[in-house]
This record gives sequence, C-alpha cells and structure tokens, in this order.
Amino acid sequence: MYGLWGFERLKLKMMVVMLLILVLSLFEQNMSFSSPLNSEGLALLRFKQRVVSDPFSALSNWKEIDGEIDPCSWFGVECSDEKVVILNLKDLCLVGNLGPEFGKLENLKSIILRNNSFSGSIPQEIGELKELELLDLGFNNFSGPFPSDFGNNLSLTTLLLDNNEFLGNLAPEIYEVKMLSEFQVDENRLTDAATIPSCKTSGFP
Repeated sequence: MYGLWGFERLKLKMMVVMLLILVLSLFEQNMSFSSPLNSEGLALLRFKQRVVSDPFSALSNWKEIDGEIDPCSWFGVECSDEKVVILNLKDLCLVGNLGPEFGKLENLKSIILRNNSFSGSIPQEIGELKELELLDLGFNNFSGPFPSDFGNNLSLTTLLLDNNEFLGNLAPEIYEVKMLSEFQVDENRLTDAATIPSCKTSGFP
C-alpha cells in the first residue's frame, strides 16, 4: 500500500513539474512576442511626455490599458508584422521637442511631423535609423546642428526640412538625398493648404 502511495505521489510531483515547465514556456513565448512591441510602445510614450501641448487631443489614446501597451492601435502609428513602421502626426499643432527615444524605433520607415511646433535640435538617434526612408519635419521650429549620421543613411530617400529655424551646416552627403522645395512640398503634401492652419509658432520655453 505504501509503495503504491509513494508511486502516486511521485507521479503527482512529475505532473506538477511538467505543468510548471509548460507555463514558463508559454510565458517566455509571450514575452518574446510582445517585447519588441512593448519596447517601441514605451519609446513612443516617452516621446508623448515631451509633448507639452496637444490641442486636438491627438495622442489621447496613447496609453497603457490593463497593463498592455499596443502602439499599433494608437492614432498616427502604423505597424507591419507587429513592428512600428510609420509615425504620421502632421497638421496637429503639437508643441514639444524630440529626444533619444527615437533610437528605439529601429523599424521606422517614415516619420512625418509636418506642420507642428516642435523645437530644439533633431536627435542624433533619428539619423541612426537604418530603415528610415522618409523624414518630413517641415513647418516646425527645429534649430541647431543637423545630425551628421544622416549622410551615412543609405535608405533615406526623402528629407523635408523647409520652414524651420537655422539647422546649421548640412553634410555634403545630405544633398544627395531628395530634398523637396517649399513649393513642391505644398503641392504634394498639403493638398488643401487653404483649409489647413499653420501650427508653426515661436516654440516653447
């Protein structure tokens, strides 16, 4: 009788161990699946913290819900294969600045912040985004030196910097990038310019 009871206890222990292994395996798979997205979501939330004025509440759904961060459901954010690839926040009159958190968004192909009131310098980390193809920062208040790494970015094809403050000297390589003029930008990007107010201000303290 004791031997049978001992066997049953051993079998129960083995089942508990196997169940724990299964639970840990599922947990690791879930972490592996969600970590990149959570990392990008956290980077975007840090960017949101730098926005000091959001007059249209465009970023109101940028938040953690029930402990989950899903940037792919946020306004202005587009994803592909569960990765953030486009940030399009044009014509929103957002006031703030940009920070190094953009370096965490390594899958970004397009950053469109046209017609806002962002100021300060353009972070060096944006120039290190190897997948970036389009950067539109026109009609803002950016100033200071332009990141030198943009000259080494082989994927960048379109760079829009019109109507900003002094950006310093651009590296010679930058001139090989397709830089549209103010008039081309108005024609291609602002299809109904008469109805879109200018958000460009003097910045913020």
